[in-house]
Amino acid sequence: MNRPSAISEVLPLTPLQQGLLFLAEYDREGTDLYTLQLVVDFEDLTDADAGALRAAAAMLLERHPNLKACFRTRRTGEAVQVVPKSVELPWRERLLPDADAAALDRLAHEDRLHRFDLTRPPLHRFTLLRGPEGRGRLL
Repeated sequence: MNRPSAISEVLPLTPLQQGLLFLAEYDREGTDLYTLQLVVDFEDLTDADAGALRAAAAMLLERHPNLKACFRTRRTGEAVQVVPKSVELPWRERLLPDADAAALDRLAHEDRLHRFDLTRPPLHRFTLLRGPEGRGRLL
């Protein structure tokens, strides 16, 4: 993303983004209170379903360029929003053949605590946990 041709836009931060960025940089060790985690549980999840979920996530990034954004600091010290032309889909899939509901909950909690590097786009990720008997959880 260091090449000018890889950047779609460089935008000023909104006041809300300035505040969120300040808070994220103020406490880099604790839990990021502004990171949200959405959880969707599935029954009878097939390989085809997993493929369709991944394709939908990729299409979401393609259709909404703002979801590719990250934050950078200019040489002047001004923080800006950088929107690259493309990003790698942040998709991870884990097969957990012996996982029960408690194990899925624990893994979801661990994923929630993993902070984002605000300089590396995109600032979201998709994790598909696949348990026994077609049980699945998309984070």
